[in-house]
Amino acid sequence: MDKHKRLLISLHFLFLAVFSGQMIEGAVGIAVPIYANLLGASLFLVGLVGAAGGLTYSFMPLVSGTLSDRLKRKVFISGSMILYGFSCTLYIFAEDPFLLVFIKALERISVATFWPAVEALLADMSEENLEDNLKKFNISWGSAMVIGPLIGGLLISGYTVKAPLLFSLAISIPLGILSFMLVKEPPRVRDRTRQEGSQVEGRLNSPSSMIVALSSVFLFSSINGIIVSLFPAYATDLGIPAYEIGLIMFINGASRAITFYLAKKIEAKVTKTGMFVAGSSTLALASALMVNSYTVVMFLICFVIFGFGAGISYAASISFVLRRWGSSRGYAAGLFESLIGSGYFAGPLIGGMISEYALNAPYIYSCILSLTVFSIQLNLSKRSVTSSNLVKK
Repeated sequence: MDKHKRLLISLHFLFLAVFSGQMIEGAVGIAVPIYANLLGASLFLVGLVGAAGGLTYSFMPLVSGTLSDRLKRKVFISGSMILYGFSCTLYIFAEDPFLLVFIKALERISVATFWPAVEALLADMSEENLEDNLKKFNISWGSAMVIGPLIGGLLISGYTVKAPLLFSLAISIPLGILSFMLVKEPPRVRDRTRQEGSQVEGRLNSPSSMIVALSSVFLFSSINGIIVSLFPAYATDLGIPAYEIGLIMFINGASRAITFYLAKKIEAKVTKTGMFVAGSSTLALASALMVNSYTVVMFLICFVIFGFGAGISYAASISFVLRRWGSSRGYAAGLFESLIGSGYFAGPLIGGMISEYALNAPYIYSCILSLTVFSIQLNLSKRSVTSSNLVKK
């Protein structure tokens, strides 16, 4: 088998692993809180289980990503899937709800090992086609994120709360073994030259551009954390039935997946810097509309906008981060995922605290955060343009 064909097989398997990994993560994600409740856990303990996962994910991707730069990335991909299967096994046999806190931390360690290695390996394989392959990558996990919880819910309804755990175990272990066997890593280039596609792209090496990109990562992950953790309870208090809440969440995921598909065309029209600014301004708009939204129709509109804003911000930031580093792409991917973990931890934490004062307070906070990030990004982008013009003169 020639080198190109082997690399193509590895790439396609990587997309399959991404889809499968996100799908089972979504199925387990919906099962664990329900399982904890059936074991007699209090709401505080259920929250503690989620917090343990968020806290773990805020630093572990950076650790595993950095280590993957020194070792073979497929070892981390394979090991992470096997570890995920092991955590599912521990869930199945857990009888004390307090143990779920530690199992959740272990589960998130496996997830934090998987994503940085996959993203870095994808960049290693892509060379000239990074944006095209990132589009396929984003569509893979984005579509799986939509159907994963749906599969988990159907398995729980049709069988038992442990069914999603057994389903995930049956997929993760074979996937881990096949990853080690089928993935072929290309040699890493130590002195990789960044590609300069435009004047804006040429400025992406500046410290200000890093702030623009990383602030987008923290913003969309904070808002997504608020949406996932707090919106279902908020909508329930407004009298919206569960199936309509599910529809609203589905629309959000579908909007984000469609945005991933269109990301390259959007970037061609507005540039990468424009994508960052458009993302933060769109998230500010959606948050502002959420403050005074009380009907399903209004929530559907808001969540379509949320999906677009998060999708365009994610697509721009992951492309920027992975292209900026060469041989240290594991570190870059780890930094990216750790910032996502920090946002998912900070967003629900702050949103939950201020919701004690008003039910819509989390969306006021997300609006203020979005406007702040938008102002910073706009100011830094203008400075970058001015500096570039001065250098030319």
